[in-house]
Amino acid sequence: MGCLSLDKKITEKLEWGKYVSPISDKNLSPFNWYSFKHRFGSELVSRMFSMFGLSKGNIVFDPFCGGGTTLIKAKLDGYNSIGLDISPFSVFLSNVLTKSYNVSKLDNTLPRISHEINPRVEIPDVAILNKSFSDSSLKYIYSLRDSINVLQRQERDFFLFSLLSILNSVSKAKKSGGFLRITDQKKVPAITIENLFIKTSEKLINDVKTFKYSGASAKAIIGDARKYPSFTKEESYDAILTSPPYPNRHDYTRIYELELLLGFINSNQTLKNLRYDTLRSHVEARKRFNANGYVKPLLLEKKIGELNNRELNNNQVIPTLEGYFEDMYLSLKEMASVLKPQKHIGLVVSNVRFAGVMIPVDELLAEIGEQVGLKLKKIFVLRYRGNSSQQMLRHKREPARESLIVWQK
Repeated sequence: MGCLSLDKKITEKLEWGKYVSPISDKNLSPFNWYSFKHRFGSELVSRMFSMFGLSKGNIVFDPFCGGGTTLIKAKLDGYNSIGLDISPFSVFLSNVLTKSYNVSKLDNTLPRISHEINPRVEIPDVAILNKSFSDSSLKYIYSLRDSINVLQRQERDFFLFSLLSILNSVSKAKKSGGFLRITDQKKVPAITIENLFIKTSEKLINDVKTFKYSGASAKAIIGDARKYPSFTKEESYDAILTSPPYPNRHDYTRIYELELLLGFINSNQTLKNLRYDTLRSHVEARKRFNANGYVKPLLLEKKIGELNNRELNNNQVIPTLEGYFEDMYLSLKEMASVLKPQKHIGLVVSNVRFAGVMIPVDELLAEIGEQVGLKLKKIFVLRYRGNSSQQMLRHKREPARESLIVWQK
């Protein structure tokens, strides 16, 4: 595909820009139950449903389900949905947020959860935990987790979610960009954590009363977007709506490290293995699959050539970018294999900049999608992001566009 023909496929649609961020859902349950910063807003999903002409009972698929927005909105609007994610935390989050709960059972269970500290509680030997909490608070959190884990499944998942949702508030480690950063704040005592857990649980129970799901099904499963589990391929889908990790070096296994360690991973090595297995959007991910059939776009060759002449702050930036587009080729190939004929894929992604070189991720993925047999319909520019206007003026940097790529099979 030549650059001129692709340019004609790029259309500004900036009135959708305010729906890219989850801030648009800050007052909307259950989207606001957990601050999963790296997701799009529910109204953007709703507009894509409308764009793709979905009907009640259609099946929507999200192979990078992340914070669960696609699945939640699908269930609210009457569409069946399936999500996939390599992170057990994201799968848990998506499933908890799409369940219907028995309010009476939740009300009766909360007072019965033990808040006693078990002095022999087992805690993973991972440095970030000791940096984030005092010894007594850490023992309390894991003791509370253990008392929750003996509950019936529905109540267990609900109250484990409640505990995970307060970690960012009670920890010295704060989510900052693509990492967790230790702040100078004092470590929060166990009694404060206990009170916040109870208060948060009570609020969530009250919120359950305020919305009602449709009868549509929603389910998230653990899996790799580059090679679907076999049972996922037994289904074909009426639409795919997703947002893969951007190639901006953000590492989700670090951003959500506390949640992973408390709920799903019990050793540093297991955490590292997950980090190595993730999509190559950050420098620590490793190659896991051969991208047979992939042809590197000429535009990517050009951009890599420009980067080779720049001073980079990490020598893995170029291999990471190369690997990212190989992995996305595999991801798009899998999407194409399960999408029904004539149906659509909507993919939200952002362009990125390294050492002053803009990487047009949307254009590159548009071309790669056509390599796997998808027909590019349009690239909609949702918004521009990056530097402030003052920085733009000073450094002459162009803003990075965040786009919605639409293909048809």
